[in-house]
Amino acid sequence: MLYAYIYSYTIVLGVAIGAGGVISRLRSIESVAIVGASPIEGKVGFELLRNVVKFGFEGRVYPVNPKYDEVLGFKCYKTPREIPDKVDLGVVAVPAPQVPGVVRDLCKRDAEVSVIVSAGFRERGRSDLEELVRSSAIDCGMRVVGPNSAGVTSSPSKLHASIEVMPSPGRVAVVSHSGAVGGVAMYELQKLNSGVSYFVSVGNSVDVSVEEVLEELAEDPYTDAVVAYVEWVRDGRWFLQSLRKLSYVKPVAIVKGGWGEASSRAVASHTGGMAAPYEVFKAAVRQSGAVLVDEVEDAVSLVEVLRRLRVGKALSRVLVVTNSGGYGILVASHLESVGVVLPQVGSDLRERVEVAVGREFSGGNPVDFGGDSRSSDVVKTLLVDGVEQYFDAAVVVYVPTSAESPREICENFKQVEERLPTVYLVAGGGASWISHCLSELKPVVTRVSTLSKLFSVLNRSLLAKWGGSV
Repeated sequence: MLYAYIYSYTIVLGVAIGAGGVISRLRSIESVAIVGASPIEGKVGFELLRNVVKFGFEGRVYPVNPKYDEVLGFKCYKTPREIPDKVDLGVVAVPAPQVPGVVRDLCKRDAEVSVIVSAGFRERGRSDLEELVRSSAIDCGMRVVGPNSAGVTSSPSKLHASIEVMPSPGRVAVVSHSGAVGGVAMYELQKLNSGVSYFVSVGNSVDVSVEEVLEELAEDPYTDAVVAYVEWVRDGRWFLQSLRKLSYVKPVAIVKGGWGEASSRAVASHTGGMAAPYEVFKAAVRQSGAVLVDEVEDAVSLVEVLRRLRVGKALSRVLVVTNSGGYGILVASHLESVGVVLPQVGSDLRERVEVAVGREFSGGNPVDFGGDSRSSDVVKTLLVDGVEQYFDAAVVVYVPTSAESPREICENFKQVEERLPTVYLVAGGGASWISHCLSELKPVVTRVSTLSKLFSVLNRSLLAKWGGSV
């Protein structure tokens, strides 16, 4: 029934233009043409070319602009037709009416993919121009990303052909209708010492759609997890099937754009789509096994933790260890709100913990060692023999004091080989630096509210299928 309901909100824009997925093509880019390249800093054509160079692309680069003979040290061509070699990827940043002709020229250079950064198509009432782009690409089987795209990133190809922030290479794919939202996701990944396998800003999706990218990422060897910002879906049935296939093997977090009447109208003027009712979308995502969150920061934090934890069972019994009674209580409240059990520490285990740490505590859970304890004291609890018999997971909640430097705290936490799957939350002074440092090796969340969502997901049955695979 749900399939049929969301399928009724399908937007029919035609089938994919060419055979072969866009992700598989982005894995092996050896030549890039920037059509509309510019030597003027601040222009889109300048940023695109500069970002390709700065990210370390090792293939051939062809700026195209009839106004210039050279751009950023590269020979500049008048049209794509003048490029002497095959072009794997064409990035187009010219006025919308010129785009169909550029696409035809890229076809003549056997381009595998064209990324249209130019705006002014269906979102501005010019569906006719989009149809011309489609018809221009059909003959040569070239895949089209956009129009109204912010570009693409492929870490396997060392390529960042985008106007968004310079990302770090990594194992998380970001697919987004909005380039800016995708840029925020890439920035949040950097804050957690992580990066992207791919970034695909699908824009208006005249050809390449969210559904297709999600499906292909399920089998991509360079991707461990996925963050997606979705405003609308072209094919509801395909979206559900793709999301289910992907979430069966990898953590996926979805952020939905367009919840209410006004925001749904904004979708049409942004990427030219029609947003499905939020309750329908929410039910569909949950049924697929993916995670639906309200904010990009939560999406990034969740997939980072999920891909780093190695678990194959539900984590329903949680031990909270802290140096702050108040923050420990706050965390416990959030965990209990999603059905997590916080068992008391039995007398036998309590005695062993107190001997290991050299400090007394109440025997309760959260285990609170007080504000005069140090980070090394707190994590000794995680090393006590037998703690894994009573608990499935642990949460370390730490509020730094002036007695320790952020570096000392990070190094103390990094060196621990926990007996339980453990998530770290640091709050207060130095927390951002510590979280960035610690996330190099450990699962880290930066907000208490993220923990409740995390353990809600961790206790789903589908999680067992991810266990040990990341």
